[in-house]
Amino acid sequence: MVNHELAKKVKDVALAHGADLVGIVKVADLPEHEERISRILPYSLSVVVIAARHSLAAISSSNNQMAQFDTIHTYNECARSSHTVSRFLESGGFPSIAMPAFIPIDMQHPGKGMRGEICWRRAGVRAGLGSYGENGLLVTREFGSAIRLAGVLTTADLGPDHPLEKDVCDHCGKCVSACPVAALSGNGVINKKLCGGNIFKYGFRFFQKFVEGLYQKSDPEITKIIAGHELREMWQTFMTGNYYYCYECQTQCQAKSLPNQQSKI
Repeated sequence: MVNHELAKKVKDVALAHGADLVGIVKVADLPEHEERISRILPYSLSVVVIAARHSLAAISSSNNQMAQFDTIHTYNECARSSHTVSRFLESGGFPSIAMPAFIPIDMQHPGKGMRGEICWRRAGVRAGLGSYGENGLLVTREFGSAIRLAGVLTTADLGPDHPLEKDVCDHCGKCVSACPVAALSGNGVINKKLCGGNIFKYGFRFFQKFVEGLYQKSDPEITKIIAGHELREMWQTFMTGNYYYCYECQTQCQAKSLPNQQSKI
């Protein structure tokens, strides 16, 4: 049974712990992701979409390190809010998982670490947080596209929000003309190779070229590692600070304490 009262509590918790905007969408209303969501958390019924705002001054600064620092803070606010919501729901008997925007992500071919399991922009649109902009991003009434996103998967049957009836983006085209590498052509179309080459100029591709330079592809095994997903997995480890790939000893007791399906708060 859809629980609207619990949905309101979830939003209050999210907003009190780092979120600036929060919306809810049913898993069934994200059919493109439904199978993947079910693999991550069986019996999921709802997705809580959380947005935290950037400091416009920081991300507009001529000092890129200030923009980077603000990005870290903004993602941390998303994480703080999503984890608090997840713990709140689990305290009521609803298995829930907090998810950032950047994991889980497939590091193998053909995705190569460029596509996550859930498109949070799409989820945000369907949860009524905003609409698509000319830049392909989620544009909100309150903060434009200067936001970062995260969310929570939950077995709780939360009362959903609905997509906005009116387009938030005024389609002025400023974002398109401002792109320094002409990666945007309007209508949400993005040349990801051009865009990625600029915003990740010192990211994985730079790291890969560095490793290739070290070994000059002289060893077939090294060549295989450099070209394969293992190097991307290593890069993702650097990015997330996650050095662990097994949690069996930690899950043996805890898994038995959570119900497999939803219960009532």
